[in-house]
Amino acid sequence: MCRSRACRAAGDRLEEDRGLRRSRPEADDTRTQGVVTVTNDVWVYAEHDADGLTDLTLQCLARGRSLADQQGGSLSALLLGSALGDLPATLGSRGADRVFVADDERLAQYSPMTYTRVIGSALKEQAAAGALLFPASTQGNDLAPAVTQTLSASCVLDCTAVDVDGETLVGKRLEYDRKALAGYKATGSALQVFTAQDGVAEAVSPETGRAGETIPVAVVLHESDCVSKVLKREIAQKTINLKEARVIVAAGAGVGSKENFALVEELAAVAGGEIAASRAAVDAGWATLDRQIGQTGVTVRPDLYIAVGISGAVQHRVGMMDSKRIVAINVDANAPIFRFSHYCIVGDLVEVVPKLIKLWQNYTR
Repeated sequence: MCRSRACRAAGDRLEEDRGLRRSRPEADDTRTQGVVTVTNDVWVYAEHDADGLTDLTLQCLARGRSLADQQGGSLSALLLGSALGDLPATLGSRGADRVFVADDERLAQYSPMTYTRVIGSALKEQAAAGALLFPASTQGNDLAPAVTQTLSASCVLDCTAVDVDGETLVGKRLEYDRKALAGYKATGSALQVFTAQDGVAEAVSPETGRAGETIPVAVVLHESDCVSKVLKREIAQKTINLKEARVIVAAGAGVGSKENFALVEELAAVAGGEIAASRAAVDAGWATLDRQIGQTGVTVRPDLYIAVGISGAVQHRVGMMDSKRIVAINVDANAPIFRFSHYCIVGDLVEVVPKLIKLWQNYTR
């Protein structure tokens, strides 16, 4: 890993301030503090929605199964909600040895206080040690720090990888504007909490005939734990799936107007792809939230990603950096997005995009 002198100095100051002890493996920068040997068990929080287990939960299960197998441990899943149906069986078929199920009407809607209470109680009762994986979703990144505090554990958020390192685990995440890979080990606790980003593992198919042990979890909640109540819930109709799109054309603030955004939409249609947007374009009202790419939106890996009027801020980069081919169109020759694009077009979109549309139409005739 190559880091500038300024970056190294900043990192050294950060480590000194946190009281972290530094070690230097060959491929990355791993930081530790009072590293302890932990058990080989792995736990996974099973997030689900109306469609079943989320894609990121399935990835966490696959990674958890691999980590447990490497260390000779077991994999347990934590499932909370109401009227959970066959989800416990699904978790078993996906690799969980034990499925701890908290099925209660009071858990029908996600609430950070109630879910933290139930998860904390269940893990304390089991004297849980080892690793606990949460999906790095809005819900997972909300719960993980709260559960960490409840159990006096250690926590690493937004990991791109969780790997075995000797007798403990390392959570790896990108830092310094994605220019460096840093690894973090447990800070003296028997339980290590990680949130895993999309791509941490490839979800595995369910194994026919495989079943995990289902263990009911007692739900004990106090009135003070239930301070909010969901009066109404509306589920937005999903008409797109950016994660599955092979071609994505994304527009940013540099598009400048709703009319110009429509021009970019036309390019997406001609290319047989999906239209997407940066957060700035969504905030401007040109696109809906389900089309937002980036840190607070969707992470995608299409075959072709065309960015129009997008500067390339790190918040957007994290959502599209792994695209196979990136084409950037921007009037600013110094736009950061050009640094990591495969093809760069410096020009005004009102001139460039119509030409691309015409070329694409001629090519597909």
